[in-house]
Amino acid sequence: MSGQMQPDFDSMNETDVREIIVRPLLERLGYAHGTAANIRTEVPLRYERAFLGRKKPTKDPALAGRADYICEVVSFGRWCVEVKAPGESLTQDDVEQAHTYSAHPEISASYFLLTNGREFKLFATGSLGVPVLRWEYEQTDRVFMNLINIVGPEAIKKLRKLLTPDVGKPLGLGLPPQLELIGGEVHYGEHQSNHPLINGQAMKGAIAPVTGKYVERRLDGLLHAVVSVRSPLQGLSELNRLVGLNDFEFYSIDEYVSTDINWPTVFQNFIKGRLEPGTQAQLLPGLAPIVIPFGFDFTVFTEAIGFAKDDLFQGVFHLEYNYSFIEGGRPNAFDPLQAQIAAAIALSPTAQVKGEGTYSIRTKPLISPG
Repeated sequence: MSGQMQPDFDSMNETDVREIIVRPLLERLGYAHGTAANIRTEVPLRYERAFLGRKKPTKDPALAGRADYICEVVSFGRWCVEVKAPGESLTQDDVEQAHTYSAHPEISASYFLLTNGREFKLFATGSLGVPVLRWEYEQTDRVFMNLINIVGPEAIKKLRKLLTPDVGKPLGLGLPPQLELIGGEVHYGEHQSNHPLINGQAMKGAIAPVTGKYVERRLDGLLHAVVSVRSPLQGLSELNRLVGLNDFEFYSIDEYVSTDINWPTVFQNFIKGRLEPGTQAQLLPGLAPIVIPFGFDFTVFTEAIGFAKDDLFQGVFHLEYNYSFIEGGRPNAFDPLQAQIAAAIALSPTAQVKGEGTYSIRTKPLISPG
């Protein structure tokens, strides 16, 4: 790449290729973790088989590996990157393995890139014969404009071409043009946190009620769902209210809401916000409001994968919260809790929470969203 020495490929392994060569390239293209042009790794799948239709382990082969990176413009589309070690040649078997993951219904990537650091091959999903773009490491600068015009964030947005969207057409098979959400539940499963201030497993086993809102088709053709969820934890519910996390807006590039469990619809949500230090909040009923001694900037990414059946939309979800804490000034020396919080923030100024779960939402036909 421009201005850089040739890497010592002979001393590099697959991890080196990922972090030294591929991730900087993705960031140069405009992708970054925790943004609307997101980089994800180790993406969980509801059904880890190559084909969803049969679901018989003796006949349906297990999905061979996972992509090293998924680059996605949230709610618009995504593409995958599969990395090999520099000592491995890129074979047709590697192409087919990467394609199996890229084409999986829960991923539905538009393109996939296969590389060993020395050589790069970019394929359109569903077309495995000739790469869309092929280059050697030394040619990266030369082909970069071509690359960004194919898989850059703006290019991924342009892939969704609904020239004359009909906002009045049904949302799906047997579904009206609009649906009202009239209730339901979100069941929280495993959660992990990397920060001492956040107990990730506090949400495990909790059930949050879905209190309403709607699903419609926007003028640009995107499926649009607004979902109101009330947190099962009183303190967290108040914080959600303060930062605007009571209603979640989801979008999908799928043309229809799926009614087939084997080919689910993918809805995504991305929110960015801030809680100022010193905000007053009543975290527990019956107690006086307290001043929160710190603030934070945050992003939330949520992906809901599901299908509609018998007036229900049901499926699984994955979420990721990223926090950057803001110190609220000097802690009260007589308050050990404030001192403890300040010490934890000083030691770890950022935090991440990842979680998963299931949901089931009741629906009914809606004439116009309120």
